[in-house]
Amino acid sequence: MGSTFTRRQFVMGAMVLGGSLALTGCSPKPESKKQDGASGATEPVQADIIVIGSGLAGSACSISAAQNGASVLLVDKAPFLTSTFLTSKGNVSIAQVPENKDEWCFEPETPDTMDQFVSRYRNLTEIGKVDAPYPDYSRMQRMMEESCATIAWVEQMGITCEKSFTKEMVGTDTVKPDVSADPATEAGVQVANAFAAEFERLGVRTMLSTEAKELIMDGDDVVGVKVEGPDGVQELRAKAVVLATGGFGGSAEYCDQLVPAINEMGFQYLGNAMNTGDGMTMASAIGAALYEDPWVIPNVIMPTRTLTKADAGFKKLCDTGMEGAATSSKMLVDSTGARFVNEAAPVTALATSMTDNQAGPYYVLFDSSNAEVVAVIEKGLSTGDVLKGVSIEELADAAGAPQLAATFEAYQQAAAAGADEAFGKKADMLAAYGDGPFYLVKFVPSYVATMGGVKTDASCQALGENGSVIPGLFAVGEATHRFMYNRSFVRQRPHHGSSDGSGAGHGVTTRSSLARRPDPLPGLRLRLPAVKHASTIPALSSHRTIEIRTRLSRHRAR
Repeated sequence: MGSTFTRRQFVMGAMVLGGSLALTGCSPKPESKKQDGASGATEPVQADIIVIGSGLAGSACSISAAQNGASVLLVDKAPFLTSTFLTSKGNVSIAQVPENKDEWCFEPETPDTMDQFVSRYRNLTEIGKVDAPYPDYSRMQRMMEESCATIAWVEQMGITCEKSFTKEMVGTDTVKPDVSADPATEAGVQVANAFAAEFERLGVRTMLSTEAKELIMDGDDVVGVKVEGPDGVQELRAKAVVLATGGFGGSAEYCDQLVPAINEMGFQYLGNAMNTGDGMTMASAIGAALYEDPWVIPNVIMPTRTLTKADAGFKKLCDTGMEGAATSSKMLVDSTGARFVNEAAPVTALATSMTDNQAGPYYVLFDSSNAEVVAVIEKGLSTGDVLKGVSIEELADAAGAPQLAATFEAYQQAAAAGADEAFGKKADMLAAYGDGPFYLVKFVPSYVATMGGVKTDASCQALGENGSVIPGLFAVGEATHRFMYNRSFVRQRPHHGSSDGSGAGHGVTTRSSLARRPDPLPGLRLRLPAVKHASTIPALSSHRTIEIRTRLSRHRAR
């Protein structure tokens, strides 16, 4: 246990998980210790706590519980641990406010208060907002008050963090792991290696390539889980089960059911293909409530699935791709050829506008000024998702887009004037088009994670349909983080678990209802971060870190 992946092992893992893992480094692969009674055993495997899922949320929970004396069994259906944040950049948002001044990570440029932080957060959540009871600002605030303490906890494992962004730049002060000693290895991989070493030091048992199938009940209490893995079907028993199983982006069935636009419009999923809503399935089967109004965490807008399958080069036609391909400086139009949004707006505004307008298909207009970009686009002509015209008028006829020519003329005039009166795009993003031929390339939103999951209270304890807690069952990370957002992903901290999407550090100390259970785990505190993505790149963003304590203590948990 504690060794790292070879390149071949990492590549094989990426193949299993889908295209979401870039080959940027190696991942720790602790040996899956054979459990007592694993093969042919009649007695179930026992632990104080079973954690299902080894993303940032599950890994941090496992480590914190073990640090506080619990015996922990960490189960993952992937063949290796920490799969969800290996390619993370590690950006984590923090709230450096007077309440946590002793643990500030760096001296902020200007003073901040929690009220100011919440106000900025609230403004960001207005983007694409729908009538839903989220975010839970009180819960978010409690988590952010602990954000600096969580960074301090991570640094105790040998991970040094440095300033990444400031609140003046992105809305929250942000830190990331210092990778200067090994710049070739992604921050997420370095964090994973540190976690693997801590698993080994603390004796956290792991079961890999093992899928959780069904929660085990004793009356109204969850007391374990049935799993299936290399040793067949087994029963695992514990005083508490923590669902850290990620979201539902890898399940076409859940996507159809919960966010129909995903498959109706053909959203591109760039997250972990093994995130198939397993925690939701198991929890709802025993009466747990699921969050209403699920949504996604958008990444960039990009060419359709048809185009990226036709040629991988189409994946680079986006704001984070090849030179000359940035869509934020181009026209995004609906099926009539009309603009409908500021193309340089936050990606949430693009994704929600494209979804809500119901005026697709949507296209980005390209000219022929960049030969490398044109070479890629030409490869899609046979698919029907790319249209070409020597002139804008010819292209408009080919697309059946009656407003395209007028839209193009207005855009060229706005670029020349440096003022977009229609949608407010800033002058530095108003790039005039060059010569034809011109191309309309069909675009869709992409996403890296989902917003939804099992309803939980402030202790991350699962709730039943009647609102009462389900003893023995908890959920963390993407498996429950719907309460953090409306439809706008706001930068938070070490992923609830990823990155990746907007990283912001939230921490919250809550007292778990386990303290009221018979035979409580003495003094136990579980630190439960959530996984996200930071900015436009999948990154380790701890949506939040939640500490669950099973015994009341006289001092504030850190």
